[in-house]
Amino acid sequence: MSFPDLPDLPDLPESPGTPWVAGLPDVPGLPDRKEAEVRRMLAGPYPLVPPDLAARAADRGRRLLAHRTLLHRLGWLLALLALAALWWLVMDRPWLPPPVHTTPPVEGW
Repeated sequence: MSFPDLPDLPDLPESPGTPWVAGLPDVPGLPDRKEAEVRRMLAGPYPLVPPDLAARAADRGRRLLAHRTLLHRLGWLLALLALAALWWLVMDRPWLPPPVHTTPPVEGW
């Protein structure tokens, strides 16, 4: 099915290693700046990994887990307190006046 009002798009380049930008022709011989930078980083000296990296990562993971557990427990506590406050409001109805325990004086007898 063809659409007459849409322009024809150029075909993708055959080589998978060259970048393709819509509308720009593939220029052979020009190095890609990002690709050259990645190749330079991979060919260069590798950075040294600290010997205590695994221990530090494990400690950080334990701290994050402890913080997350504490936040979950505080959230549940807050939810239970809110539920208890709602129950008190429904059962006690503090907005109503207190009940009168004495009979009002009878007038007009």
